[in-house]
Amino acid sequence: MSFFAATFAAAAECALSSGYSVAQYMGWSWGKRHPPGAAARFHLVCLASVIAATAFTLATIDPVTITIFAVVLGAAAVPLTYFPILIVANDARLMGERVNRPWANAAGSFFLTVMAVVSLASLPLLLLTKAGQ
Repeated sequence: MSFFAATFAAAAECALSSGYSVAQYMGWSWGKRHPPGAAARFHLVCLASVIAATAFTLATIDPVTITIFAVVLGAAAVPLTYFPILIVANDARLMGERVNRPWANAAGSFFLTVMAVVSLASLPLLLLTKAGQ
């Protein structure tokens, strides 16, 4: 019973998270407190995410392999999120007195380079090792 409750709660949380993300981005009416008629698109996204997750589970794809791919692709995207932060940190108009100093720029650029190299190497290594199998 506990396993069922935990799994059901996680599924509901993921479905609602998908619905909230899409509905808020699209500017739709959203929320679990709205009846389905008042927020039909929100509820449709929630239902579609549950159906898609169920279909994915029934496809018998190895979940460990999918997790490995997701982690590597997430790590490969890190420089894409770090670079805009580095740019903003160098904008004196936005940051005022907290703008990056030269030594912080050097360190930030060094780490961006390291992240870019690792990011570029991660995808070929993932494919060459067949996700570590």
